[in-house]
Amino acid sequence: MVRSVRRTKKRSIRSLAATLAALGLLAAANDAAAYCRSTTCRSTKDRECPTDENGCTTDGAKLFWPTSCISYATNRLGTADLDPADTRAIIRKTFQAWSDVDCPDGTVAAMTFQEREPVSCKQSQYNKTGPNVNVVLFQDSNWRYRGIDGTLAKTSVTYNDATGEIYDADIEVNTANNEVTITDDPAKVQYDLQAILTHEVGHFIGIAHSPDPGAVMFASYSPGSTTQRELHPDDVDAVCGIYPENGGVACNTEPRNGFSGECDDPEPKGLCSVQPASGGASYGVAALVLGSGLLVARTRRRSISSTTNLRDGGRR
Repeated sequence: MVRSVRRTKKRSIRSLAATLAALGLLAAANDAAAYCRSTTCRSTKDRECPTDENGCTTDGAKLFWPTSCISYATNRLGTADLDPADTRAIIRKTFQAWSDVDCPDGTVAAMTFQEREPVSCKQSQYNKTGPNVNVVLFQDSNWRYRGIDGTLAKTSVTYNDATGEIYDADIEVNTANNEVTITDDPAKVQYDLQAILTHEVGHFIGIAHSPDPGAVMFASYSPGSTTQRELHPDDVDAVCGIYPENGGVACNTEPRNGFSGECDDPEPKGLCSVQPASGGASYGVAALVLGSGLLVARTRRRSISSTTNLRDGGRR
């Protein structure tokens, strides 16, 4: 049976003074917001995308879903390393972390998620002429992304290059090269699936890496850490800013061109290196990538970086 995370009602009516204070704090937070938006700008060997003082890309259209609710499904095979039911429950928690988020001004962010039954599709792809599914899957043996063998997970987003509207998003977890765990025992945590996927769901909804070290979307993960399971104020600012309660966007959980749990469209081959025509859809990528240690005392620390590549995408 399809499970749904529904938006809750406002918790309580705050006093006028408290509301005004909260609004003042929100305005100040927005003025100095550290969170960054994913955009359609893609750096090349000849041109880097311009950034601001926080390292946020300032060129290109900002990515966004044109709906206040999104459906997703897990691949029914899961991973051989973890119990399927337990794994699905953890994945559900990572989407719930970004759902019905209480904002500093007393509103609730207009973003929720609907979980579909597990599907057979085990490909990260976008079908431009037929139905689709936003899928979360594990790669136990076939991590085929050259140059990022140490990647913990990868979120692939198909979007309209002119407007930034997201058409489709898929998350892949690299269990071929990494020991991913779902335990709450601090002594047994390796690469925490809940922390990793909470970060990836942020990319899934159009958020880029944050310069705030405490944020879920900060570009670093330390083995054994579970701190990125919970949203930080910077992450809250991001989802509340991109999907405000009064944004006037309707709820539509149907994937573009309809839903199908099968991978009917041939998987895109190769990468495009040219700008698509206006109105076309581009294929963007955000990933947790293995990097050099950020702290000398923690040489096993992993960086989280975002890459952007293009594949042939769909058109309106």
